[in-house]
Amino acid sequence: MLFQIAWRNIWRNKARSLVVISSIIIGVWAGIFILSFSWGLYKNNINESVYKQLSHIQIHHPNFEEEKDAKFTILNTDAIVKQFQSDDRIASVSSRVISIGMITSPTTASGVKIYGINPATEVTQIALNESVREGAYFDSGKDNEILIGEKLAKKLKIKLKSKVVLTFTNVNSEIISGAFRVGAIYRSKNISLDEVNVYVQKEHLRKLLGLKPSESNEIAILVKDEAQLDNIKNYSKTVVSKAKVEDWKELSPELSMIIESFNLYTYIISGIILLALTFGIVNTMLMAVLERIRELGMLMAIGLNKRKIFIMIMLETFYLTVIGAPIGLLVGWLTVAILGKTGINISMFSEGLASYGFSSMIYPVLDQEKYVIIATMCLITAIVSAMYPAYKALQLNPSEAIRKI
Repeated sequence: MLFQIAWRNIWRNKARSLVVISSIIIGVWAGIFILSFSWGLYKNNINESVYKQLSHIQIHHPNFEEEKDAKFTILNTDAIVKQFQSDDRIASVSSRVISIGMITSPTTASGVKIYGINPATEVTQIALNESVREGAYFDSGKDNEILIGEKLAKKLKIKLKSKVVLTFTNVNSEIISGAFRVGAIYRSKNISLDEVNVYVQKEHLRKLLGLKPSESNEIAILVKDEAQLDNIKNYSKTVVSKAKVEDWKELSPELSMIIESFNLYTYIISGIILLALTFGIVNTMLMAVLERIRELGMLMAIGLNKRKIFIMIMLETFYLTVIGAPIGLLVGWLTVAILGKTGINISMFSEGLASYGFSSMIYPVLDQEKYVIIATMCLITAIVSAMYPAYKALQLNPSEAIRKI
């Protein structure tokens, strides 16, 4: 009986009920959109960091990350790389020689991190060739070719075919200089790294540093299925037992923190939106109660106890939420599904985003778990919102309420 009465009550004033339902729909949709956009932005940054910079796993000499000295190497890297390449779980693997030094142009100088790479393997490893904006990706065949970032090129005031000098220390702590010619200029989605990372031929840098042919400073591994990451990491420790093996979460703790804290963001963002929605529902239901004082007084007078009055008011709010929330969830899901394929182009902010490693093309995405969290919070909001109006209804005196004009 109470269920029927509550259902009819919410449609006695259709305009007001539809406004409440619409506000719930918009609130739920807004929460889903903001969360999906935020996660799409962060996921893009994570993917960019993993697939264009870090790889899933990196292996170094235990002292290399602390000292940043090229003399701390991994031995027999060619054999190690071949062993990893034979593993079907691994998509790509490459070895690198790394040194910290200075790059000097005719006008100025700048500190850089020098990567000695095998150009062919880095195509599948971090797709470095896709970032080239001017020139060609190591196609001259010359040992002294260098690939530099667009921002660094502007800072040094150089262009294609310009001559630069790299200065660094070799394994014997002697200062070494080498002349290089700019073969290509690249631009990634992280401008801050473009200013410090330069790439040269691995064998040429290895000779300048005085390393043996099979020595490298870093082995980078890209896996096919990230679910296998821990297994491959443990396997890597057995292959290179005396080295330090780290996955991308350890290499970049800030990215790991983003993932761990996103659930908290879900509650905060949804909570703020639903808190604003709560005031609207409370106001509407309170108006509905005050407009029906005589009616509620009459119901009490003929024997409808306060518990049933309370339940009736709660049911009215619950019905409004049950109607609005699923529609909001559906609209939100459709929005994410569509924009997740087409993307949102925010290229007008591309320069600022690139400074922090974000892409200007965002693809919203949201896990199913987050939809459940939002739906649950909506129901909690409905219950909380109905309590005050229902409480006010319980304070009515039947004899006074009946005479109310």
